[in-house]
Amino acid sequence: MSNMHKILKLAIIAITLLATSVASADSIDLKKALRNPGFSKKRTSVMILEAENGFQLASHNPDMMLNPASCMKILTTVTALSSLGPDYRFKTDFLVDQMSSNGTVKNLYVSGTGDPTLVTEQLWTIARELYDLGLRKVTGAIVIDDHYFDSYDYPKKKGNSHKSYAAQTSALAVNFNAVSIHVAPGHNEGSNALVTIEPPTDYFRLINNLNTGGKHHITATSNYANGRETITVTGNITKRSGPGAFRRSIKDPTQYAASVVRYVLRQNGIEVGEQTISGRTPARAYKLYSAESKPLGEIIRSMNKYSNNFMSEQIVKHLGAVRHGLPGSTEKGIKVIEGYLTSIGIPPNSYVIENGSGLSSNTRLSATQLANVLSAAYRDFTIRPDFMASLAIVGVDGTTRRWKFANSVHGIARVKTGTLGGVSTLAGYVPMKNGSIAAFAILANGLKRGVDAAHKAQIGIVKTVAEAGPYER
Repeated sequence: MSNMHKILKLAIIAITLLATSVASADSIDLKKALRNPGFSKKRTSVMILEAENGFQLASHNPDMMLNPASCMKILTTVTALSSLGPDYRFKTDFLVDQMSSNGTVKNLYVSGTGDPTLVTEQLWTIARELYDLGLRKVTGAIVIDDHYFDSYDYPKKKGNSHKSYAAQTSALAVNFNAVSIHVAPGHNEGSNALVTIEPPTDYFRLINNLNTGGKHHITATSNYANGRETITVTGNITKRSGPGAFRRSIKDPTQYAASVVRYVLRQNGIEVGEQTISGRTPARAYKLYSAESKPLGEIIRSMNKYSNNFMSEQIVKHLGAVRHGLPGSTEKGIKVIEGYLTSIGIPPNSYVIENGSGLSSNTRLSATQLANVLSAAYRDFTIRPDFMASLAIVGVDGTTRRWKFANSVHGIARVKTGTLGGVSTLAGYVPMKNGSIAAFAILANGLKRGVDAAHKAQIGIVKTVAEAGPYER
């Protein structure tokens, strides 16, 4: 075949593809759905693609740059799955100095790599393992080695440092760097209510000024000094109230992690003192036990279904450490995300990413970019099953479990939600009548009627896509 014939053939293919794209772009009519007052048409960006091949089915302001809120976690998740693999596990090592014949060591070193799921129950099991391996007494300190991350900073927490959704990151993080405060009414009106902290470690000092009776109102404040945190609970709880709980972020991840380790060691018969040190593990120390997290493919289910900011920020910093060297940082993690976006054809400098969770006032993406990430993930079978399983099933679980208004796509659409002040986003997949799977991204900023109204409007678009009849390409 001559060069001229090859050029003509390529031109015909290109024209055919363009015609196909244009034809499919008009196959779904969004006009009626977009008239819903739940969001502003001028500040809403929509892109609907056929997931398998990326063909455009419908759009509205598709390239407008808007805040994606927690739909940013889609980029974090897909990048992590692509870079690390669904079976990847985070490790936490427990090391000691030379152990004597009676199981005594000077220091216990705990070295973390950012496991976002390490909790008290798992540490209790680890303590049991350490006992079975012969550890009986730590005469020196619990040394927390958290050099795997650069700092505890959490991007754009905006003063909400006491909120558990804005907890600090750390290479050794326990219980999502948050504490649970449990409350229940006392036995009599006017008596002190029942207040407990879980886990009840020596990191906390609790002051209970919560009264039984009166108008229900509970306030918790904290004060940090000398490696300990004092939590004061005040207000009233009605006698008819059942037990309840709320969570707060902790101030000092190092001291908190050490206190939980100390607590579970003592529960398992291992003597340990009060000293805590933040430092590096010496080369002479040897590994007594290495704990592994659940596979990444399982971890992201909790992260996305319930939109856990802390987990996503931990993963971003870990990505940065793995791909760009220690210490892991948000900036390095974003570079990994940018590399993935470039690999699927989204050019650098065409978006703004501040962190991995979407808890940001500065991150900007378009619906086109977000939908293209969804389509790329769908086409990559090595990550598709785990990624899709991480999304909330509308009306069934996760952040959408109480969406009673979504009957038309109940149990069918798989989505990631995103919510900030004046921002509501929804992105994911839904099957269409012709048997194809649509990838959709709906970014709504500048809300005037609140998040609930926006959710209903967004579901209206998803319903329109799901009920669209067969179309010709």
